[in-house]
Amino acid sequence: MKKLNLLFAVAACLLTSAVNAQEVEEKGEDTFYADFYVVQDKPMQFKLSYNHPVSDRLTVRIIDGEKNILFAEKTLVYKRYLKYFDLSTFADGKYTFELTDGEKKVGHSFMVTTETKRIVTARVKEENIMTGL
Repeated sequence: MKKLNLLFAVAACLLTSAVNAQEVEEKGEDTFYADFYVVQDKPMQFKLSYNHPVSDRLTVRIIDGEKNILFAEKTLVYKRYLKYFDLSTFADGKYTFELTDGEKKVGHSFMVTTETKRIVTARVKEENIMTGL
């Protein structure tokens, strides 16, 4: 009788672990992926990343506030597009990273602003004045 109970317990454990393993695989398939994002690595240096493209051809552009195209690139991709941009030469204003993937178009707008800091330092000049007696 003990052997039968032990065999039943082992079978139940194996069955439970098989069900749990199947649940993990299903959750892995439903994982959310951020397709398009822009990250600032350093001041005025950005990383543009696009995951899971629909088509194998992407168009990437940087557009200013007046709809002028400052950068354009057509490229072939497989699973991921990754590119670093140095925007330190851009003047103040509004800009947009725009990515076209087949019929899908996504964008990320940002502002470039220059901050001026003025520091005033006052120094007191000390003079030794000797008065004659």
